[in-house]
Amino acid sequence: MRTTTQHPSLAAFIDGEEGAELRRLFTEQHFTAGMLLPDDREDRILIVRQGRLRLYLANEDRELSLGYLLPGDVFSTHTRAQLSAQEDSAVLIAPRQVVERQFAHYPLLQEAILRVLAATLAKTMTIIEDLAFHPVRGRFARYLIRLGSTQTSQLAAGTTVKLDLSMEQIATLIGTTRQTASTELNAMLRDGAIARQGRNALVILQPERLRRWAGEAEI
Repeated sequence: MRTTTQHPSLAAFIDGEEGAELRRLFTEQHFTAGMLLPDDREDRILIVRQGRLRLYLANEDRELSLGYLLPGDVFSTHTRAQLSAQEDSAVLIAPRQVVERQFAHYPLLQEAILRVLAATLAKTMTIIEDLAFHPVRGRFARYLIRLGSTQTSQLAAGTTVKLDLSMEQIATLIGTTRQTASTELNAMLRDGAIARQGRNALVILQPERLRRWAGEAEI
């Protein structure tokens, strides 16, 4: 699941004439797919200019995805979360204190930061709830229901859900291993609750069954 939808207004603003002064506060860095962004504990503001970044927590044994940052999204590195490029990306980077002195002049920047922080907090609360109260199948079902809800106004039998993440990426979002996530997906396919549609989509055949696995009538 992505942390946010794409918001081109900030990206367009910072590339335009009105945003030239703000742009000069930042340096642009490029990261190829798979690269980690520097974890130097410096407190910085990042603006994604191009590509997609994964926001996650990690220790020696496992990783837990918190979401994804897209062009126009802004993030502060003062948290313990790490960032990696999921595709070739261009990122604007500046010291947080330098940028904060300009906040009053750039409401678009304030809005972008608040939007991402609010989305990340909401995702973190969902992860805590999932890990505390739901088994892996329930977490996978909840993920599919949430994903379906972002793609259609009403989740019903026959709804097609597009998967834009790999199985490994989905596993880190629901707090499990790739093998376990694949096992649960195959079990749901065998049970007839969902069916494959090509390589990157699923058809919801029994939404009520998904909701029972998820442990809730609505999510």
